[in-house]
Amino acid sequence: MTHTLTRRAAAAALAAACLPVGAQQGWPSQNLRLIVPQTAGGPSDVVGRLLGTRLGEILGRTVVVENRPGAGGNIGTDVVAKSRPDGHTLLVNIVGILAINATLYKQMPFDAERDLDGVARVVSSQLALVAHPSVAPNNVRELVAWAKARPAGSVSYASAGTGSPQHIGGELLNAKAGIKLNHVPYKGAVPALQDLLGGHVPLAIVGLPAVLQAAASGSLKILGVFGGQRSPYAKDVPTFVESGFPDIEMELAYGIFAARGTPRPIIDRLNRELGAILQQPEVRERLGSAGFEIGHSNPAALDAYLKSETAKWRPIVRDSGATAD
Repeated sequence: MTHTLTRRAAAAALAAACLPVGAQQGWPSQNLRLIVPQTAGGPSDVVGRLLGTRLGEILGRTVVVENRPGAGGNIGTDVVAKSRPDGHTLLVNIVGILAINATLYKQMPFDAERDLDGVARVVSSQLALVAHPSVAPNNVRELVAWAKARPAGSVSYASAGTGSPQHIGGELLNAKAGIKLNHVPYKGAVPALQDLLGGHVPLAIVGLPAVLQAAASGSLKILGVFGGQRSPYAKDVPTFVESGFPDIEMELAYGIFAARGTPRPIIDRLNRELGAILQQPEVRERLGSAGFEIGHSNPAALDAYLKSETAKWRPIVRDSGATAD
Protein backbone atom coordinates (compact mmCIF):
# COMPACT_ATOMS: atom_id res chain seq x y z
CA MET A 1 0.00 0.00 0.00
CA THR A 2 2.80 2.42 0.90
CA HIS A 3 4.63 1.73 -2.37
CA THR A 4 1.40 2.35 -4.30
CA LEU A 5 0.87 5.68 -2.59
CA THR A 6 4.48 6.67 -3.19
CA ARG A 7 4.21 5.86 -6.89
CA ARG A 8 0.94 7.77 -7.12
CA ALA A 9 2.42 10.84 -5.43
CA ALA A 10 5.46 10.69 -7.71
CA ALA A 11 3.22 10.40 -10.78
CA ALA A 12 1.17 13.41 -9.64
CA ALA A 13 4.29 15.48 -9.10
CA LEU A 14 5.60 14.48 -12.53
CA ALA A 15 2.30 15.34 -14.19
CA ALA A 16 2.28 18.76 -12.56
CA ALA A 17 5.89 19.38 -13.53
CA CYS A 18 5.09 18.47 -17.12
CA LEU A 19 2.37 21.10 -17.38
CA PRO A 20 3.66 23.90 -19.60
CA VAL A 21 4.44 27.11 -17.75
CA GLY A 22 2.08 28.91 -20.09
CA ALA A 23 -0.72 26.50 -19.18
CA GLN A 24 -0.24 27.29 -15.50
CA GLN A 25 -0.22 31.01 -16.21
CA GLY A 26 -3.24 30.69 -18.49
CA TRP A 27 -5.27 28.70 -16.00
CA PRO A 28 -8.13 27.99 -16.21
CA SER A 29 -8.01 26.84 -19.80
CA GLN A 30 -11.36 25.01 -19.60
CA ASN A 31 -14.46 24.70 -17.43
CA LEU A 32 -13.95 23.39 -13.90
CA ARG A 33 -15.57 20.41 -12.18
CA LEU A 34 -16.49 20.71 -8.51
CA ILE A 35 -17.22 17.25 -7.11
CA VAL A 36 -19.69 16.97 -4.22
CA PRO A 37 -19.42 13.44 -2.81
CA GLN A 38 -22.87 13.65 -1.21
CA THR A 39 -26.41 13.83 -2.59
CA ALA A 40 -27.94 16.93 -4.14
CA GLY A 41 -29.63 19.29 -1.71
CA GLY A 42 -27.44 18.41 1.27
CA PRO A 43 -25.16 20.86 3.12
CA SER A 44 -22.07 20.11 0.99
CA ASP A 45 -24.15 20.61 -2.14
CA VAL A 46 -25.45 23.97 -0.90
CA VAL A 47 -21.92 25.16 -0.17
CA GLY A 48 -20.52 23.79 -3.43
CA ARG A 49 -23.16 25.29 -5.69
CA LEU A 50 -23.01 28.74 -4.13
CA LEU A 51 -19.21 28.95 -4.14
CA GLY A 52 -18.96 27.24 -7.53
CA THR A 53 -21.26 29.78 -9.16
CA ARG A 54 -19.33 32.73 -7.75
CA LEU A 55 -15.96 31.19 -8.57
CA GLY A 56 -17.04 30.66 -12.16
CA GLU A 57 -18.06 34.31 -12.45
CA ILE A 58 -14.62 35.44 -11.26
CA LEU A 59 -12.64 32.99 -13.40
CA GLY A 60 -14.74 33.47 -16.52
CA ARG A 61 -15.39 29.74 -16.76
CA THR A 62 -18.33 27.54 -15.84
CA VAL A 63 -17.89 25.52 -12.66
CA VAL A 64 -19.91 22.34 -13.16
CA VAL A 65 -21.05 20.86 -9.85
CA GLU A 66 -21.23 17.06 -9.96
CA ASN A 67 -22.84 15.00 -7.20
CA ARG A 68 -20.99 11.69 -6.80
CA PRO A 69 -22.42 10.16 -3.60
CA GLY A 70 -21.67 6.70 -2.25
CA ALA A 71 -19.37 4.79 0.10
CA GLY A 72 -19.46 7.52 2.71
CA GLY A 73 -18.17 10.10 0.26
CA ASN A 74 -15.30 7.94 -0.97
CA ILE A 75 -16.60 7.56 -4.53
CA GLY A 76 -16.64 11.28 -5.28
CA THR A 77 -13.44 11.97 -3.38
CA ASP A 78 -11.65 9.26 -5.34
CA VAL A 79 -12.59 11.00 -8.60
CA VAL A 80 -10.65 14.07 -7.47
CA ALA A 81 -7.77 12.11 -5.92
CA LYS A 82 -7.16 10.37 -9.24
CA SER A 83 -7.77 13.39 -11.48
CA ARG A 84 -5.06 15.23 -13.38
CA PRO A 85 -3.45 17.74 -10.98
CA ASP A 86 -4.11 20.80 -13.14
CA GLY A 87 -6.65 22.65 -10.98
CA HIS A 88 -9.66 21.91 -13.19
CA THR A 89 -11.16 19.26 -10.89
CA LEU A 90 -11.94 20.23 -7.30
CA LEU A 91 -13.63 18.66 -4.28
CA VAL A 92 -15.82 20.09 -1.54
CA ASN A 93 -16.11 17.80 1.45
CA ILE A 94 -16.41 17.74 5.22
CA VAL A 95 -12.95 17.33 6.72
CA GLY A 96 -14.31 15.10 9.48
CA ILE A 97 -15.69 12.65 6.91
CA LEU A 98 -12.27 12.33 5.27
CA ALA A 99 -10.67 11.88 8.69
CA ILE A 100 -13.16 9.29 9.95
CA ASN A 101 -13.21 7.27 6.72
CA ALA A 102 -9.44 6.77 6.92
CA THR A 103 -10.07 4.37 9.83
CA LEU A 104 -13.69 3.37 9.23
CA TYR A 105 -12.89 1.67 5.92
CA LYS A 106 -10.32 -1.12 5.98
CA GLN A 107 -9.73 -0.75 2.24
CA MET A 108 -9.54 2.81 0.96
CA PRO A 109 -9.14 3.69 -2.75
CA PHE A 110 -7.09 6.74 -1.80
CA ASP A 111 -5.23 8.33 1.11
CA ALA A 112 -6.64 11.81 1.69
CA GLU A 113 -3.50 13.15 3.35
CA ARG A 114 -1.26 11.98 0.52
CA ASP A 115 -3.55 12.26 -2.51
CA LEU A 116 -5.24 15.63 -1.89
CA ASP A 117 -3.93 19.18 -1.64
CA GLY A 118 -5.89 21.51 0.58
CA VAL A 119 -7.09 24.67 -1.14
CA ALA A 120 -9.13 26.41 1.55
CA ARG A 121 -11.32 25.77 4.52
CA VAL A 122 -14.48 27.73 3.76
CA VAL A 123 -17.31 27.23 6.26
CA SER A 124 -18.33 25.14 9.23
CA SER A 125 -21.46 24.15 11.09
CA GLN A 126 -22.12 22.59 14.45
CA LEU A 127 -23.43 19.23 15.51
CA ALA A 128 -26.13 19.22 18.17
CA LEU A 129 -27.45 16.65 20.63
CA VAL A 130 -31.23 16.98 20.52
CA ALA A 131 -34.06 15.29 22.38
CA HIS A 132 -37.78 14.68 21.98
CA PRO A 133 -39.79 16.98 24.31
CA SER A 134 -40.92 13.96 26.36
CA VAL A 135 -37.32 13.23 27.44
CA ALA A 136 -36.69 14.50 30.97
CA PRO A 137 -33.18 16.02 30.66
CA ASN A 138 -32.93 19.61 29.45
CA ASN A 139 -29.16 19.90 29.17
CA VAL A 140 -26.04 17.80 28.78
CA ARG A 141 -25.31 17.32 32.48
CA GLU A 142 -28.84 16.13 33.14
CA LEU A 143 -28.65 13.82 30.14
CA VAL A 144 -25.44 12.17 31.35
CA ALA A 145 -26.86 11.64 34.84
CA TRP A 146 -30.13 10.33 33.36
CA ALA A 147 -28.29 7.87 31.12
CA LYS A 148 -26.07 6.63 33.96
CA ALA A 149 -29.16 5.85 36.04
CA ARG A 150 -30.38 3.46 33.34
CA PRO A 151 -29.03 0.15 32.05
CA ALA A 152 -26.22 0.53 29.53
CA GLY A 153 -27.57 0.66 25.98
CA SER A 154 -31.18 1.23 27.02
CA VAL A 155 -31.16 4.85 25.80
CA SER A 156 -30.82 5.25 22.03
CA TYR A 157 -29.68 8.03 19.77
CA ALA A 158 -30.25 8.37 16.03
CA SER A 159 -27.64 9.40 13.49
CA ALA A 160 -27.31 9.84 9.73
CA GLY A 161 -25.65 6.43 9.43
CA THR A 162 -22.86 4.18 10.63
CA GLY A 163 -19.54 5.97 10.50
CA SER A 164 -21.10 9.40 9.94
CA PRO A 165 -19.76 12.32 11.99
CA GLN A 166 -23.02 12.20 13.93
CA HIS A 167 -22.42 8.55 14.84
CA ILE A 168 -18.80 9.11 15.81
CA GLY A 169 -19.81 12.19 17.78
CA GLY A 170 -22.05 9.92 19.83
CA GLU A 171 -19.20 7.49 20.38
CA LEU A 172 -17.05 10.38 21.55
CA LEU A 173 -19.80 11.30 24.02
CA ASN A 174 -19.97 7.70 25.26
CA ALA A 175 -16.21 7.50 25.71
CA LYS A 176 -15.68 10.82 27.47
CA ALA A 177 -18.86 10.95 29.58
CA GLY A 178 -18.71 7.33 30.76
CA ILE A 179 -22.11 6.36 29.40
CA LYS A 180 -23.37 3.88 26.80
CA LEU A 181 -25.99 5.28 24.46
CA ASN A 182 -27.23 2.81 21.85
CA HIS A 183 -26.59 3.91 18.28
CA VAL A 184 -29.47 3.68 15.80
CA PRO A 185 -28.23 4.39 12.25
CA TYR A 186 -30.51 5.85 9.60
CA LYS A 187 -30.02 6.39 5.89
CA GLY A 188 -29.47 10.11 6.23
CA ALA A 189 -30.16 12.91 8.68
CA VAL A 190 -33.71 13.57 7.45
CA PRO A 191 -35.21 10.17 8.40
CA ALA A 192 -33.32 10.25 11.70
CA LEU A 193 -34.82 13.62 12.54
CA GLN A 194 -38.28 12.51 11.43
CA ASP A 195 -38.21 9.55 13.82
CA LEU A 196 -37.05 11.80 16.65
CA LEU A 197 -39.90 14.24 16.01
CA GLY A 198 -42.30 11.30 15.91
CA GLY A 199 -41.11 10.06 19.29
CA HIS A 200 -39.73 6.79 17.93
CA VAL A 201 -36.23 7.53 19.26
CA PRO A 202 -35.49 9.78 22.26
CA LEU A 203 -32.23 11.38 21.14
CA ALA A 204 -30.43 12.29 17.94
CA ILE A 205 -27.18 13.90 16.89
CA VAL A 206 -27.71 16.06 13.82
CA GLY A 207 -26.40 19.20 12.20
CA LEU A 208 -27.54 22.28 14.10
CA PRO A 209 -28.98 24.10 11.06
CA ALA A 210 -31.44 21.26 10.48
CA VAL A 211 -33.06 21.58 13.91
CA LEU A 212 -33.25 25.32 14.57
CA GLN A 213 -36.82 25.69 13.31
CA ALA A 214 -38.07 22.62 15.17
CA ALA A 215 -36.40 23.82 18.36
CA ALA A 216 -38.02 27.24 18.03
CA SER A 217 -41.45 25.63 17.70
CA GLY A 218 -40.89 23.34 20.70
CA SER A 219 -40.97 20.15 18.61
CA LEU A 220 -37.60 19.16 20.05
CA LYS A 221 -35.05 20.56 22.47
CA ILE A 222 -31.35 21.13 21.96
CA LEU A 223 -29.36 19.78 24.90
CA GLY A 224 -25.91 20.90 23.77
CA VAL A 225 -23.64 21.62 20.84
CA PHE A 226 -20.33 19.94 20.04
CA GLY A 227 -18.45 23.04 18.88
CA GLY A 228 -15.64 24.76 20.78
CA GLN A 229 -17.82 27.80 21.30
CA ARG A 230 -21.51 28.58 21.24
CA SER A 231 -23.18 28.88 17.89
CA PRO A 232 -24.36 32.36 16.88
CA TYR A 233 -27.58 30.64 15.79
CA ALA A 234 -28.25 29.09 19.22
CA LYS A 235 -26.61 31.47 21.66
CA ASP A 236 -28.54 30.12 24.66
CA VAL A 237 -27.34 26.52 24.12
CA PRO A 238 -24.11 25.64 25.96
CA THR A 239 -21.30 23.58 24.46
CA PHE A 240 -20.21 20.26 25.91
CA VAL A 241 -17.03 21.97 27.07
CA GLU A 242 -19.06 24.53 29.02
CA SER A 243 -21.13 21.70 30.46
CA GLY A 244 -18.07 20.12 32.09
CA PHE A 245 -16.83 17.81 29.33
CA PRO A 246 -13.66 19.45 27.95
CA ASP A 247 -12.76 16.51 25.69
CA ILE A 248 -16.06 16.49 23.78
CA GLU A 249 -15.57 18.80 20.85
CA MET A 250 -16.43 18.31 17.18
CA GLU A 251 -17.41 20.44 14.20
CA LEU A 252 -18.37 19.99 10.57
CA ALA A 253 -15.71 21.94 8.71
CA TYR A 254 -16.01 22.13 4.91
CA GLY A 255 -12.91 22.33 2.76
CA ILE A 256 -12.05 22.67 -0.91
CA PHE A 257 -9.39 20.24 -2.16
CA ALA A 258 -7.50 19.48 -5.38
CA ALA A 259 -5.46 16.50 -6.53
CA ARG A 260 -2.00 16.28 -4.97
CA GLY A 261 0.60 17.94 -7.16
CA THR A 262 -1.60 20.76 -8.40
CA PRO A 263 0.73 23.70 -9.13
CA ARG A 264 1.04 26.01 -6.14
CA PRO A 265 0.22 29.19 -8.13
CA ILE A 266 -3.15 27.65 -9.06
CA ILE A 267 -3.91 26.61 -5.48
CA ASP A 268 -2.90 30.03 -4.19
CA ARG A 269 -5.13 31.78 -6.70
CA LEU A 270 -8.08 29.54 -5.85
CA ASN A 271 -7.51 30.29 -2.19
CA ARG A 272 -7.49 34.04 -2.80
CA GLU A 273 -10.60 33.95 -4.97
CA LEU A 274 -12.51 31.83 -2.45
CA GLY A 275 -11.47 34.19 0.35
CA ALA A 276 -12.81 37.13 -1.65
CA ILE A 277 -16.05 35.30 -2.42
CA LEU A 278 -16.61 34.58 1.26
CA GLN A 279 -16.43 38.32 1.96
CA GLN A 280 -19.24 39.14 -0.46
CA PRO A 281 -22.24 40.37 1.58
CA GLU A 282 -24.79 38.30 -0.36
CA VAL A 283 -22.70 35.13 0.03
CA ARG A 284 -22.28 35.74 3.75
CA GLU A 285 -26.01 36.34 4.13
CA ARG A 286 -26.97 33.19 2.21
CA LEU A 287 -24.51 30.99 4.08
CA GLY A 288 -25.54 32.50 7.40
CA SER A 289 -29.23 31.92 6.72
CA ALA A 290 -28.39 28.25 6.11
CA GLY A 291 -26.64 28.02 9.49
CA PHE A 292 -23.03 28.07 8.27
CA GLU A 293 -20.22 29.93 9.99
CA ILE A 294 -17.60 31.38 7.64
CA GLY A 295 -13.96 30.56 8.37
CA HIS A 296 -11.49 30.93 5.52
CA SER A 297 -8.00 29.41 5.89
CA ASN A 298 -4.85 29.10 3.83
CA PRO A 299 -3.96 25.79 2.13
CA ALA A 300 -1.32 24.78 4.69
CA ALA A 301 -3.77 25.26 7.55
CA LEU A 302 -6.33 23.00 5.87
CA ASP A 303 -3.71 20.29 5.26
CA ALA A 304 -2.64 20.47 8.92
CA TYR A 305 -6.26 20.35 10.09
CA LEU A 306 -6.98 17.22 8.05
CA LYS A 307 -3.91 15.55 9.53
CA SER A 308 -4.85 16.44 13.11
CA GLU A 309 -8.48 15.36 12.64
CA THR A 310 -7.41 12.00 11.20
CA ALA A 311 -5.19 11.39 14.24
CA LYS A 312 -7.93 12.55 16.62
CA TRP A 313 -10.67 10.28 15.30
CA ARG A 314 -8.58 7.15 14.68
CA PRO A 315 -8.79 5.81 18.28
CA ILE A 316 -12.44 6.83 18.68
CA VAL A 317 -13.47 4.94 15.54
CA ARG A 318 -11.38 1.90 16.46
CA ASP A 319 -12.66 1.74 20.03
CA SER A 320 -16.26 2.05 18.85
CA GLY A 321 -15.92 -1.03 16.68
CA ALA A 322 -17.60 0.80 13.78
CA THR A 323 -16.64 -0.43 10.34
CA ALA A 324 -17.99 0.16 6.86
CA ASP A 325 -16.44 -2.92 5.22
